[in-house]
Amino acid sequence: MRQLPNSQKLFTKVVIFLLPFFLIGTFFGVPAESLCLGFICLSVWHYHQLSLLINWLWTKRGAYPPASKGIWADVFDGIYQQQRKHRKKRNELSVLVRRFRLGAESLPDAALVFNDDRTLVWCNSLAQSMLGFKWPEDMGNRIDNFLRQPEFIQYLESKNYDKPFELTSPESEFIILECRIAPFEKDKWTLIARDITQIKQMEQMRKDFIANVSHELRTPLTVMRGYLELLTESDVPDPIIWKKAHTMMNEQTIRMGGLVNQLLTLTKLENKQYVLTQSKVNVARLLNIIVEEANTLSDNEHVITLNADSELFIRSSEEQIRSAFSNLIFNAVRYTPKGQSINVSWKITEEGGAKFTCQDTGDGIPAEHLSRLTERFYRVNQARTRDSGGSGLGLSIVKHILANHDSDLEISSTLNVGSCFSFTIPARFIVKEATIVDE
Repeated sequence: MRQLPNSQKLFTKVVIFLLPFFLIGTFFGVPAESLCLGFICLSVWHYHQLSLLINWLWTKRGAYPPASKGIWADVFDGIYQQQRKHRKKRNELSVLVRRFRLGAESLPDAALVFNDDRTLVWCNSLAQSMLGFKWPEDMGNRIDNFLRQPEFIQYLESKNYDKPFELTSPESEFIILECRIAPFEKDKWTLIARDITQIKQMEQMRKDFIANVSHELRTPLTVMRGYLELLTESDVPDPIIWKKAHTMMNEQTIRMGGLVNQLLTLTKLENKQYVLTQSKVNVARLLNIIVEEANTLSDNEHVITLNADSELFIRSSEEQIRSAFSNLIFNAVRYTPKGQSINVSWKITEEGGAKFTCQDTGDGIPAEHLSRLTERFYRVNQARTRDSGGSGLGLSIVKHILANHDSDLEISSTLNVGSCFSFTIPARFIVKEATIVDE
């Protein structure tokens, strides 16, 4: 900070300033004492005002100006008005900068600005979490030190940014990003990256669905067509062949009809065409019926136990909730080796809701398949699923039914230990038997 003049320097400057006036007064005969006294007083007053000005500018910046008179009052007021204008402009600029930063932080995409030499100028918080930058520590670092994929480096070097570029996030190999680059200033560029992982997954699900549904429908049609070609109008089929053909065509017709019905059910659920009726469903009684059907499906070769709270009813559509229960229990029967156990439970939670659990001791499911089990026709083991009679739509139907009850399907599995499928129904759908009033 600039230092204020001390008294010795001030005295020296006053003497140097008054010496010419003293010589002039002596030449014209004006009493030197009066002339010097007048100029001394005037100079001291001006130097005092200068001292006030310097002290105000350097040590009391922003405060009101010192009280003064004459031309110095105009000087102080002028400087103070300029300070106020500059302060106002600075505040307005700060507000604009703050709004720009808040707007950039509110973007749903990662955004960053970099120079022609690829050094980072600025980035928002999403760029830090999605691309691995740290702000402000990484300001001035090259962005290709973080995004090192050779294809992306070639994309930067090409300077052809008309089309977006897809790359894997350096923070997670499971996140796919779509990057777009556009000019920001003369020598600066902006990069916008958005997460398209779900879009890619949806595209893959669509492809898998078309392939799988085509295969599922082609198989029964192929069987029926083959037998129909053998059974011409002129030939009388052998009773043994006819019996086998009739049985196979009947099974394939039932399978194809069931597949079509499940597709229609799933479509209605996705399009919200199923209205969730609020009838009271006796879950314990319903589960007993489903477990009996599961024992029939299993030929009593599994140990199925049921532990259901008989007082817990649910306000729901019996058709929908039955479909959710039966799909999970029947799947456990289909994919659990014979002789293993299956435990089914329906219990109240601490929050007043109810939790359904279906635990088996089967082979388990590899972790990489768990997140995709509710996709249409997604299969962990294609051959085993078809042999067991599954359509590949059951868990997808369960997911949409649970969505109508504000619930989610929870899946946990350990290889060679077993799998657990569960969901929790919120308290507003649950009623105690004692509180039910007949309508």
